[in-house]
This record gives sequence, C-alpha cells and structure tokens, in this order.
Amino acid sequence: MIRLPTLNPVDIVLGALEGAINRMVGRADNPLTADMAPRITKAIIEEVAADPAVIHASNAEPWYVSRVTWGAIIAALAPILGLIFGHSISAEDQASLGQIAVAIGTLVGAGLTLYGRWMARAPLGGK
Repeated sequence: MIRLPTLNPVDIVLGALEGAINRMVGRADNPLTADMAPRITKAIIEEVAADPAVIHASNAEPWYVSRVTWGAIIAALAPILGLIFGHSISAEDQASLGQIAVAIGTLVGAGLTLYGRWMARAPLGGK
C-alpha cells in the first residue's frame, strides 16, 4: 500500500499562494518578473505563517498557549481538587482558571524566549 503524505491546511494554502504568484509572473498585465517571484513568495509565506489566526487554525501554537490543552488539564484536575479541598469547582470558575492559565503560560513562554536570547552566545542569524 502506498502512503501519501498528509498536508495540513496551512501547507495547502501556502502552496496555493506560491502557485498563484508564479502564475501572475507569466501574465502580461502586471509588472512582475520571474526573478521577483521567489522573493515575493517568501515574503507572503512568512507573513501568512506568522498570522496568529493561521497559527491558531493549524494548531501550531506552543502547548502552553493552547486553550484546549489548559481546558483539558483544568477539567481533569477540577474533580480531584474538589475532593481534596471539599468543594466543587463550577464551570465558570474552570473557565476563569483556563484564562488565567493561558495568560501565565504566555508569560512563561515569553520569559523563556527572552532568557534563551539573552543566554545565547551567537548573534541572531549567526553560526
């Protein structure tokens, strides 16, 4: 059995953008030239891939920023914490805890990013 590679929706959209740009180069009604296509394609792909909506839609965000992950963790821990502390945690409180967890996760991620950059021994883009 031949297994075909699976593409995520972002790869499909980015491939379609690249194809569209390459087709635009061949048209006589625009100033694009063939040597411009790779630079334009790269710039557009970087912009689209960095868009928070695309990152969210493709589940490409880090685990600690994922609302689904934090929701699952809180939903799993809520009954246990209820047993330990003697009272249940309401759905509203679980939602609030999820928002707090995402905010803390984002803060931790940003902190780790800054720490990694400050501790790096090579300049950005260097070897």
